[in-house]
Amino acid sequence: MHIASITMTHQFPDGIDLHVRNLKWFLNATDYHIYIITSPKALKKINIKDERLTFITKPTPEDEFTINPQTGFINFWKWFPAIVKHYKISPEWFLFMEQDLWFFEKFDCVPEPKTVKTFYQEKGDYHNVMLNDQVLQPHIWEGTHLISAEVVNRAIDFNIGFGYRGKSFLDRNREHYERLFGGKISISMWTAAETWTEFSLYCALEERVGLDEIEKAVHLQGAETVHRRYPQVYNGCSQELVENIQENIQNEMPYLDIYMVIAIFYIAGNWKDCKHIKWESANSWVKRDLHKIARTADQWMTKEEHGRLLEVLSHLDKGTGRSGL
Repeated sequence: MHIASITMTHQFPDGIDLHVRNLKWFLNATDYHIYIITSPKALKKINIKDERLTFITKPTPEDEFTINPQTGFINFWKWFPAIVKHYKISPEWFLFMEQDLWFFEKFDCVPEPKTVKTFYQEKGDYHNVMLNDQVLQPHIWEGTHLISAEVVNRAIDFNIGFGYRGKSFLDRNREHYERLFGGKISISMWTAAETWTEFSLYCALEERVGLDEIEKAVHLQGAETVHRRYPQVYNGCSQELVENIQENIQNEMPYLDIYMVIAIFYIAGNWKDCKHIKWESANSWVKRDLHKIARTADQWMTKEEHGRLLEVLSHLDKGTGRSGL
């Protein structure tokens, strides 16, 4: 059983070391290899070497990753099929990751080949594939999802896009699939296409995969987004700026909490002090999820990182925290 873990990121480079050590701890009992797809600029700030770790900064020898000058976004997933082919990535299973997903329990087992396994239990109905008003398939994304390489390779052969596509293969073939399934097919809470939308549809409509959910990870969101949008926060800032940013992101992204971001920056060593922060303003789930990480963090964090995690929890435990999502 060979597992290839895939993470695509170019923000919060100081968090890559934490991410890699957490993955190595999680996958320790398996035959694995970790691939980090990132930008050349981000790689200059990363100093990790491991025989089970490969950094990829070009999709192919002839091509380059390009950054959107307005948003700072890189559409890495657009290049996933080309990366698999050029770098000859051929595992039995793919573990698809985001940098802000942290494991607190170790890997247990693979599912059946036609079942997708996720180690993070996503809440709500976001981007489920729907048949009429019933869930045909829950949301599939790069959220600790373990997927058979056979399914992934068939999707690539089917010319499925893993990055953003304005018109999905469902829209191109809607009449065929709605006749095949006998009803209206849609995506819940739909506003626009995003990474993996087409692959999730392919899994539902062509592969008809099952989904096995087990909770072994938490989603500590926001560090990459805040690093990109508010770089002045990266190495420390005032409580006033924290509150201003919290107000801004709550309007647009209510699932983020700036206090979680500060906790991550402090644990990683970007912030040197956090005593001036009003931790009682954090949502209650910040404390909840960090406590989950703390159960096993001493097994993969450095002594200094673990000490900073416990310090943050000490601050959070003194206040009740706000109720959150």
